[in-house]
Amino acid sequence: MKSSAISLALFLLMPFVALTQGTSCASAIPISLDGVLRTYLASSTTGLNVLCTSNGTSPVTWFRFTSNSQAECPLLNITASDSQAIEVAFYTSCSSMLSSSSMCFYNGYGLWAPNENFLATANSTYYLRVKTSTACNIRIAGQNFAPPNDDCLGAVPIDAASYTTDNNSCDHGEVSVTPSQLCALTLENTAWYQFFMASTGYGIITINNIHCDNGSANNNSGFQIGFFTGNCSALQWMNCDNGSGSTVQATTTLLSAGTKVYVAIDGISGANCSYTISGVNITGVLSGSLKNFSGWKSSQSNVLQWTTLHERGGFYIIERSVNGSDFSPIGRVGSSLNGHENVSYNFEDAAPPVKAFYRLKQVDLTGLTGLSNIIFLNRSALPGLQVSTNNPADHFLEINIATEFPGQYYYSIINMQGQTWLTTTKACVKGMNHFSQDISKLPAGQYCLVIYNDKQRINKLFLKN
Repeated sequence: MKSSAISLALFLLMPFVALTQGTSCASAIPISLDGVLRTYLASSTTGLNVLCTSNGTSPVTWFRFTSNSQAECPLLNITASDSQAIEVAFYTSCSSMLSSSSMCFYNGYGLWAPNENFLATANSTYYLRVKTSTACNIRIAGQNFAPPNDDCLGAVPIDAASYTTDNNSCDHGEVSVTPSQLCALTLENTAWYQFFMASTGYGIITINNIHCDNGSANNNSGFQIGFFTGNCSALQWMNCDNGSGSTVQATTTLLSAGTKVYVAIDGISGANCSYTISGVNITGVLSGSLKNFSGWKSSQSNVLQWTTLHERGGFYIIERSVNGSDFSPIGRVGSSLNGHENVSYNFEDAAPPVKAFYRLKQVDLTGLTGLSNIIFLNRSALPGLQVSTNNPADHFLEINIATEFPGQYYYSIINMQGQTWLTTTKACVKGMNHFSQDISKLPAGQYCLVIYNDKQRINKLFLKN
């Protein structure tokens, strides 16, 4: 009878616990940083604004999340179903609010990330006090985010044929360039892009569909933009521009066809912004049409392999460098017929230096050029196993395994919570092996690819978009 009474008491308590979740910091609703969009009902607790323009007493709902072991930046997409103002106050503990990392979404949606000067601590819990205008639904998708184009070395290729969707949340202010080179007073969240001039003239960059949120201040949408030539270790400034509103354009100086240009953009007043970016009279670097580019070391040579998504005819020039900056051509491979898809190529460097950087230059039938990413091969200590992947990855993870020891290999995909999403085996031959793994059902976030057999093991981190 006593056991039954306790069970009944717990049963009666369960709805009360569920209803009170999120009503205070102590009962904050946990958010999983796995990229999955979830809907939450605003709590029954009400309160006033703590930093934004007051809209009276309205529902206040508390959330919490925990940083991962890499202390990556948390990025949350937050939307109120009533499309009215949201106040998102950030707390490092239930009693410590950071106004610099808090935001006001006056139109009911936005991207939230801590202030660019805030550094998360690994495996630490943080809190959000979310005040909505009405008792509406709150939709949140969160992820651990390491922006790939936070600096010049990660500059994302853009071209005239596509509108690249991106955001500059979790970016930090670039220190290799000055604010004045972006027509700015300060740099807080700089994102980088790159392209080639399609023909002699002017390149025009258009940033469209801009939506920005500027901390607890009034939200000013807009960007400061700087153009550079040269390379990431020796950038040469050309000109800059800035503008406000939902669309901002900037134009380069007069440039010759084939000139490689780097673009640095920074949100006005340190804004987290979502946007699309495209251009006129530009062509992308080769990585825009390159499925993979990899290399492996045989006993006497370096072997380079690449696969293209869409062939444009022309030819490929293989370039090599010993310092990563100064490249010279070492070979040429003719392109397949124009229009073919998933075409594979290889090239053998029969007399490689101990340390070598490689890249591809594509010249299409019209004379336009594009460059690949740079890969590095070090022959000072030949390992028995090398693994590379595309990173970030979308629907497919392209896995390159170079091994001196043929046989059966296992590979697993594990999330940051240590949960195994997939384990399978592949038979590998000596040399280069390529596999394409469908990850379309994998939630967005960071994962670890583990390749192993009874002798060797390699871990590779990758980001699923």
